[in-house]
Amino acid sequence: MLWRSTGLRLAALFGFLVLLGMLAALALVYLQVSVVLHANVERQLQQNQKRLVASYEQLGPQRTAQAISQGLSDGRDTDAELMLLVDAQGHRLAGNLQSDALAHPASGFQGLQRLQHGGAWINAQIMVHRFEDGALLILGHDLRELRDIESTVGTASVVAGLFALLLAGAGTWFFRRELARSVGALHATIMHITGGRLQSRIPTLAAVDDEFTQLEHDFNQMLDRIEHLMSGVQHVSDTIAHNVRTPLTRIQLRMQSVLSDPAADIERLRDSMATATQEIDSLSLMLEKLLSIAQAEAGMRRSPFTELNWADIARDVIELYEDLADEERVTIEWRCEDPAPLLGDRAVLAGVVVNVLDNAIKYAGAGSRVIITSRTTRAAHAVVTSDTMGDSSGSIASFSELVIRDNGAALDEAAIASLGQRFVRLRPDREGHGLGLASVRAMMHLHGGEVHIASAFPGLAVTLRLPSIIATHHTRKPHKQASDITVPQ
Repeated sequence: MLWRSTGLRLAALFGFLVLLGMLAALALVYLQVSVVLHANVERQLQQNQKRLVASYEQLGPQRTAQAISQGLSDGRDTDAELMLLVDAQGHRLAGNLQSDALAHPASGFQGLQRLQHGGAWINAQIMVHRFEDGALLILGHDLRELRDIESTVGTASVVAGLFALLLAGAGTWFFRRELARSVGALHATIMHITGGRLQSRIPTLAAVDDEFTQLEHDFNQMLDRIEHLMSGVQHVSDTIAHNVRTPLTRIQLRMQSVLSDPAADIERLRDSMATATQEIDSLSLMLEKLLSIAQAEAGMRRSPFTELNWADIARDVIELYEDLADEERVTIEWRCEDPAPLLGDRAVLAGVVVNVLDNAIKYAGAGSRVIITSRTTRAAHAVVTSDTMGDSSGSIASFSELVIRDNGAALDEAAIASLGQRFVRLRPDREGHGLGLASVRAMMHLHGGEVHIASAFPGLAVTLRLPSIIATHHTRKPHKQASDITVPQ
């Protein structure tokens, strides 16, 4: 059961790889030390052999014997040095080996040899050279000291290997514990969420800043967003139920009153049917707006974006609303500081401007003034990506903004903050469902833009902001006909 844990298997694999790497490193060190020591011994033997052979050939056997005797008594590696010089008849001339130390020495032999020296059998590195007159020179090096060094290095490697094994075990345990803590907390929170407790969160350690902590933080943010959306869905569902139930109740009561009155004439029946039809049309419009908002928030209403500008869109909408503004005794003032180029869906953005301007005219009051301004504002990090704005041949310049400002009644901060939420109506006495600004926010989000609502002291200022473009080949688009712009009911 324990081995089924992915954390344990990963930790064990990590520990095994660490241990394997450590053992490989120790083995490499041991082999390198051994090779270096044997190479040094062989090099010393070759140098001594070359020196003594030259001495024998130039100075003769007696002087060479004296050189061997001096070499064995100089105190340098005398315990490990092995030398023997015998004449052609087999008589020993000098050295610390017996004449029969090697049974059948062959000229030029180099390698390991087991021989008897000082009353004990030893392993030695041997080099043999036979002169032209039959004399024999044997040089060797006792490997006991070298074996002791190798043994010491081997013992140190074993100890280091055991220590590495201990570290690997400790690392495996620590890794398993940390992974189990993070994954266990994640699993427990998921089970709580599955059980309906959406307020559950993963406990995080503020003092720790690692990948698991970042994952826990991101997961908690996702849960916060899900809880917020679920609360919004619950609120919208309750509000829809309330807004649908009220007109349905009115329709039902009116129809029942007509049906229960045997004296009701055809005219009264027609009036009841007309009222019911109006109520049903209002419900259909509300549901259509809710569907439009949901599609925009999900990105389902996106069409291929084209090069537009706020100035053209605003002119068309102002032309459409001039009669309504005159009827409401509201003055519309148009200020084009900049065409404010952008990428977008013309019909959708025109609907956005219509919603905002319609609200401004309705709620500003008679005698007020609505000022509409298109402008371009500079920004250091204005970026448009294909993910949010579609394919663009232009370069990013700044932000394109359309500001619709009125000088109507002032609103407090709490009221302004609630604008844009579904079914929020600051003037219940006016017709509508409180979905206009919510639709505006959704459509602007679809275009990768944003909506800013602030007090204009007095009145209200609504800023529609989208990433701007400077088109490589800009051509003016034909104006949208007023009949193509949807007017909110």
